[in-house]
Amino acid sequence: MKFSWQWIKEISNLPNITLEESIIKLTLAGFEIESIDNKKNIDDTTLELSVTTNRSDAASIIGISRELKTIFKSKNILRINTSTKVNLENEQFNTIELKKSKFTNENLSDIKITIIKNIKIQNSPEWLNKRLQACEITQGNTLYNIAKYIRTKWGQDIEIFDTNKIDKQKFTTESIAIRHLNIQKDTNPIIVSDETSNNFIETLTYKNHPISLLGIKSNSKFHCDHNTSSIIIFGYICSPKYINRTTQLFKDKTEKSQKHIKGLSRKDFINAYNETVSLILQLTKYTKKISQYTWHAQNHHVNNILVNTNDIKNILGPINQRKDLKTEEIIDILQQLNFKPKQEQDFIKVHIPEYRKNDIKRPIDITEEIGRIYGFNHFIDTLPQKKYKGYISKMNILIQKVRNILKQLGLYEIIHYSLININNRKHKAYISLYNPLQEDQRYLRKNLLYNLINTLEYNHKRKNAFMECFEINKTFQPKKSINNENQIYYTEKIHIAGVIGKNNFSKRLWSEDGQEISWFQAKGLLETVFDQIHAEIEWTNNFKIAKHYQDIINICHPYKFAILKNKINQRIIGIFGELDVYYSNKINQNHKNYIFELDLREILKNIQIKKHLSYIFTKYSQYPSITRNVCLKLRKSTTSNSVKAILLSHNKKLIESIKIIDEYQINNYKEESRKVSYKIIYRSSNNTLSENEIKEIDKKLNHITKYINTTVSSNI
Repeated sequence: MKFSWQWIKEISNLPNITLEESIIKLTLAGFEIESIDNKKNIDDTTLELSVTTNRSDAASIIGISRELKTIFKSKNILRINTSTKVNLENEQFNTIELKKSKFTNENLSDIKITIIKNIKIQNSPEWLNKRLQACEITQGNTLYNIAKYIRTKWGQDIEIFDTNKIDKQKFTTESIAIRHLNIQKDTNPIIVSDETSNNFIETLTYKNHPISLLGIKSNSKFHCDHNTSSIIIFGYICSPKYINRTTQLFKDKTEKSQKHIKGLSRKDFINAYNETVSLILQLTKYTKKISQYTWHAQNHHVNNILVNTNDIKNILGPINQRKDLKTEEIIDILQQLNFKPKQEQDFIKVHIPEYRKNDIKRPIDITEEIGRIYGFNHFIDTLPQKKYKGYISKMNILIQKVRNILKQLGLYEIIHYSLININNRKHKAYISLYNPLQEDQRYLRKNLLYNLINTLEYNHKRKNAFMECFEINKTFQPKKSINNENQIYYTEKIHIAGVIGKNNFSKRLWSEDGQEISWFQAKGLLETVFDQIHAEIEWTNNFKIAKHYQDIINICHPYKFAILKNKINQRIIGIFGELDVYYSNKINQNHKNYIFELDLREILKNIQIKKHLSYIFTKYSQYPSITRNVCLKLRKSTTSNSVKAILLSHNKKLIESIKIIDEYQINNYKEESRKVSYKIIYRSSNNTLSENEIKEIDKKLNHITKYINTTVSSNI
């Protein structure tokens, strides 16, 4: 923003300060000077200052003057009304009654309306022109210049409208009202008086015609010009929550709405509005026909903060090789800031002024203000001596290892934004940002696969080659509290997801076409990763899963997916499956595609890295083995691990290995059973198996086989 240096000196009541000294002080206080322009023709200097978003109170001449007064420890009172000397006490005001008004008290805190009839606009005085010229503001008629002057001085938007443009026949105050304007899709704005939903905007109206959308924008058709003879002066303060909701409804962010979102000072608003009326009465000829309406909501909230002096000293640290700030110095700075401190033993009770309520909310904010005003350059800025060496966390080591393994397997790494747009998604329960920069980046993602599929679909539409890819990044899920179901908290996890698929994965002969990757080959690639990071994973398709994993299963083939879980604690690690045909055709139509998404923190808990001395060595048996092949009738849902566990239970000491030889299925979808052949090898480490031992083995095997065929196959 651009300000007049002479104007700042005049308001701050610091006539002896120099520009160079002020620039240094303002820079140290957090206000960056963008440029300086000397204007010799008006004997002034234009300063362009960069004001941080949390300091909306300083985005005006009054705000900067307050800062300089605090920085220079001045006890002089600000010269606020030096330009206007009109006595309003002798004026007769007629009270306006807004009979048809219906506005929500929570949305508005202040409303002021003044109607002045029979005025004659004069040329703007020289002092007003110089002020605007020094701030590099484009000038217009006198009423326009007054509005710009007030906006620059106070940071408040006071609107002035031409009543003759509003009603060309006869303007009546009884037709003015503040009502609800309903925005509906594909229709014009409709004024309603009994709106019960939240889809409305507070609007100044005249005979149901909108004049100004409060906190958004005004109707430019009713702005004043040189021929204006009667005016309506309108000012208001909106709550930030209301403006946030309204901008989403209106789908537009204006400069005016951004001001109200950051928060405006109600006390400054009253001063700015009164000065606007005073300037108009001073700079125009009028016949004293003035009507006025005022609504002011009572503020019951007291802005008091209790801060510990020891915390202030510990955070800010020592000053120039001596002791910390003294408590008396802290209180003196708080008095300069107009915080009205009251000491209570080791604590100070601070009253925050109304114009600083939007950025001073916590004790740490007060500590920052004390350091800023005292000067951060006075505090010792040497770094403490390093006592402990840093280290790379186990999670970062795991991420780097998995990344290298997948790259060696031929996958490309892709990185996406954590923010997504879910307009085209069927599922809900995403975490929404309160104030997103863009509407298409409002929600935090719950998984990584949807972004990967969208990227591959984008490339496929542009006829780019299909690529196997993966991503390692954060995901976010809302969860309900165990103690209170109505209380929701958010968790942040590190996931890895990937898409695998090739139409020439393997070849029998170099002259033949390659074969596409199968389920077991894709599963083998993932098992390669688990083997190299020493993670023991169990594959199953019958397990209760979390909601955020259900979204992934929804895009898998309904019968071709597996749930991966930790063998130790049985917690879910992730999902692996064949991509559903609908989504697979979107990214590639030449072959099947397989997807996976895993929780790296759960994998880290499952890693069991064996040290050299923890290995147990056993000798190979020098005695011969015997082999038995059995064929078992099992249900299709029966897992091989459960059958192996039963076979081992009957003779675990002598069984060396159990392997599946073959599987037989009938090509009938109604058939629920299958036959699986197992090869069991028996061997003793102490002696050659005797004939009696072999007979005992066969007896037990026959018994367990009958048990599996009759009982287990129907229940597992």
